[in-house]
Amino acid sequence: MTLSSGSMSEYRPVPDADVPEFQRILSYAFSPAEEHEPTDSLEELPPRATLGDRRAIYEGSEIRCTAVHHWFRLRVRSEFEEVPGLSAVATPPEYRRQGLVGRLLAQSLSEYREHGAGFCALWPFSHPFYRQFGWGLCSRYGRVTCKPEALAGIGPGKQGESNGREHRFRRCSPEEWAALDRVYSATDDRDLTMDRTEAWWRKRVFTGWDTDPYATGVERDGRLVGYLVYDIEESENGDGRRMVVREAGHVDIEACRAVLEFCRNHDSQIEEIELRGPAETSLQDLARDPGEIAVEIEAGPMIRIVDLARALSGLSYPAGIEADLALEVTDGVADWNDGRFRLSIADGAGRCEPVEGGTDALTDAGSDDDADLVTSITTLSQVAVGYLSVDRAETVGDFEVASAEARETLEAAFPPRETFLREFF
Repeated sequence: MTLSSGSMSEYRPVPDADVPEFQRILSYAFSPAEEHEPTDSLEELPPRATLGDRRAIYEGSEIRCTAVHHWFRLRVRSEFEEVPGLSAVATPPEYRRQGLVGRLLAQSLSEYREHGAGFCALWPFSHPFYRQFGWGLCSRYGRVTCKPEALAGIGPGKQGESNGREHRFRRCSPEEWAALDRVYSATDDRDLTMDRTEAWWRKRVFTGWDTDPYATGVERDGRLVGYLVYDIEESENGDGRRMVVREAGHVDIEACRAVLEFCRNHDSQIEEIELRGPAETSLQDLARDPGEIAVEIEAGPMIRIVDLARALSGLSYPAGIEADLALEVTDGVADWNDGRFRLSIADGAGRCEPVEGGTDALTDAGSDDDADLVTSITTLSQVAVGYLSVDRAETVGDFEVASAEARETLEAAFPPRETFLREFF
């Protein structure tokens, strides 16, 4: 695919022979303080770097801007669908501020559209930067820190008993990914949860960039009911070691308490525990002293509609809604989303189509002044996946709803959802 920019730039897949240079660019972009270790072949790449498809903007044979496309499924309004993940966007400093990233994003959206995707996600280095290209915040996450002793009394009773049932801790291996996935699925029931594959478990959960994390399971009656994936790190301020729990899963509150007890059992090895997960404060409710549990809420990944007609047509809508809405949407990157659309909803299904046919069609559909909703693709993306309610979108976004009747219909069609995209990519 050649870019229509007047230059010889071209967006295309990265061949194996260019992977060493591709990795060098990423190393300088994301780890400039660390010495780059050249990669001579694909076999030398860490497992985490082997997932996804590499793309780049080339000027002749030279890479000017990079990206990786991950092809996975996320839960959107209770249904799993293909939601590509965009990562590894980087430009060498000598080529920055030339519009290369914007061109790469536009080409990536075109490719996602060709794949039939309605949405795409990314983890930003800067939320304002990607917001200008149509992405919007879709999930927050919590960072909980405490001393090990703050978890005293939370876990199972003496000798691992809880309500008469025993829990046993044991190391987990990548071969147990299917059993772990069942626990993961029971834990992460929010929207934007990933439908993990075996490859994701093996290459992303069980591996790290430099060292692999520890993975421990919680067994009850011979069945895996909980797990945690964690690292032991030296504190940046030199105050001892920290236990950093990347993720934890459990099928019920007893298994959750057992996971926390396992963390507490590290009190002779570490000074602090950090747990990463959904943006909530439930651990403070479990602790004897909630003041000893610090909770920070941080902005997480971003979502964007790839193809508006496909995205809104593919959603599941609440039963009992019948609607016919005129939407006026602005999208400065993907021109196929820019303009007037008609959204019809009936029997739990939606049909969204662009209004075409010139002046006559616009007259039939109504003018700009009588659109039921005027919005940007950014805010509409956040409402579509349930991160923002309609009311919130009017307050913090650019949702302009024409009437009380239209607002009532939109609120019924797009109720807010609990969202949490755990996976970093």
